[in-house]
Amino acid sequence: MIPRLARALSFRNLSLRDLLLLALTAPLLAGSVLAFLPALSAESSRQVFSDLLDAPGIVSSALLSLSAALATAAASLSIVLLFLAATQGNRVGRVVAKLTAPILAVPHAAAALGLALLLAPSGFLSRGIALIAGWDTPPDYLFVNHPNGAALILGLIVKEAPFLLLVCLAALPNLDAPRRVALARSLGYAPAKAWLLTVTPALYRQIRLPLFAVLVFASSTVDVALVLGPSLPPTLSVRILDWFTAPTLGARELAAAAAMLQLAVSLISLAIWIGVETLARTLYLYAIRRGAPQRIHHSHYTNLTLNGLGRMLLPTALLVTGGGLLGLGVASIAGDWRYPLVLPADWTAGHWIAAQQNLFVPARNALTIALGAVVAGMVITLLLLESQNRQKRHDGRLIWLLYLPLLIPQVVFLSGMVFMAEWLGLSPSVFLVACGHLLFVLPYLYLTLSGAYANLDPRWEALAATLGASRSRRFWRVRLPLLSVPLITAAMLGLVISLSLYLPTQLLGAGRVPTLTTEAIALVSAGSRGAVGTWALLQTALPTLCFMLALLAPNLFWKRRKGMTRGIQ
Repeated sequence: MIPRLARALSFRNLSLRDLLLLALTAPLLAGSVLAFLPALSAESSRQVFSDLLDAPGIVSSALLSLSAALATAAASLSIVLLFLAATQGNRVGRVVAKLTAPILAVPHAAAALGLALLLAPSGFLSRGIALIAGWDTPPDYLFVNHPNGAALILGLIVKEAPFLLLVCLAALPNLDAPRRVALARSLGYAPAKAWLLTVTPALYRQIRLPLFAVLVFASSTVDVALVLGPSLPPTLSVRILDWFTAPTLGARELAAAAAMLQLAVSLISLAIWIGVETLARTLYLYAIRRGAPQRIHHSHYTNLTLNGLGRMLLPTALLVTGGGLLGLGVASIAGDWRYPLVLPADWTAGHWIAAQQNLFVPARNALTIALGAVVAGMVITLLLLESQNRQKRHDGRLIWLLYLPLLIPQVVFLSGMVFMAEWLGLSPSVFLVACGHLLFVLPYLYLTLSGAYANLDPRWEALAATLGASRSRRFWRVRLPLLSVPLITAAMLGLVISLSLYLPTQLLGAGRVPTLTTEAIALVSAGSRGAVGTWALLQTALPTLCFMLALLAPNLFWKRRKGMTRGIQ
């Protein structure tokens, strides 16, 4: 990374686009360095790291973070690939893909809260079983917050699998999958195995960066770990947050040392994954050289197994998320709801009335931060893309800087940015939190718009130029209207991401900038199922509204020009 940056900076004629990219990522890079400064500049840095290693359960915390990352990435990728191989774009696949998109609008914290209500000993699932088995008391088991982290991993899988599916669906049209499968079928392979052997290698190259982002996120997530993860000891990222916000002497130094350990855990997870890639490549070559199985019965059995798993696992993950949201809805209006009743004995609107009294400030802050981050991100993205288009430069130099917030653990560089803000005298505010959200929103805006920007037919602007339109007029009157659908989609995606962010709000806001997400997470320890359900649904409402607007807005804007509702390529 450092040599690549040095080569980029060695160019004397850096463009405006490159300078803008460097200016955007300077706080992130500086924050990543400053995060370690308290531990390295302490009077006895060796003692700080010794105290970290002596902290109870620190090894278990690190191993839990590492295993959560690897298990989440492996399971999510397997579920998606099996689903695509089993459906191969048929009617079932298209229906499930359409159902998957709304799940992305559900914030990670809300999905985790729903899963906790669904799988708790007195949750929905247990009550349903009690109705059949005749239980009178909840079973004595621990799934949520279990030390093995199974609930945490499951909560991450049900959210990351839909994300990877949509990434794969966006990449598939460029791979000519039907032709690849037809060629393998002619060699004797069953349909599902033919897809896995011929399409997966090409597809994996396209989704490698998003998959690395899933690995890093799963290794350092905070909001999901606070809800579903163990507490004795918690994951490494949660311990960093606790030490960073603790008022005791030496806690900041301990948090800085733990941040270095967190970065090491994330890098180790990436290194292990790259090693698994090498092993998978070897196994793939062996399977190809071996050829299709000669026994028809064996091939048929393998195909049935792959089809069964592919058609079952992803819909099950969607059902788990949907069941969790249903549980949140019931809990939010439940009155007396004793075990083992499946539904409450009476209903009440008291939780919603109580939430309404404290709703205005968190909702206002959430919308202000999200709108500010998305507007700034859209302006920066359009500047970058238009600069690239006018200079006829389509190289990837320095563009990789945009993706650093997705490839560096959040808790690492955000803690460093807090130090930077304190050094600059910037007090916690909505503006500072919006700047932090911008770092996470910008990569998704660029990813969403870059393809549409590059694929826009240049003849439209050429035609406008022959009519005497200036370059600026062509941008405002031709390019932007033709890109209206991708622009709306990108804006709504940015709003969804910003509204779901917890850690940037908590750290940069120092707990003084409440949003719907921070309020929902804060209620986890309150023990009120109704309050948790109410605030989790309120947190989900705004992203869901953004998703609906992304679907409806093009039809509303272009109801007299139906050809524009899908955009013009």
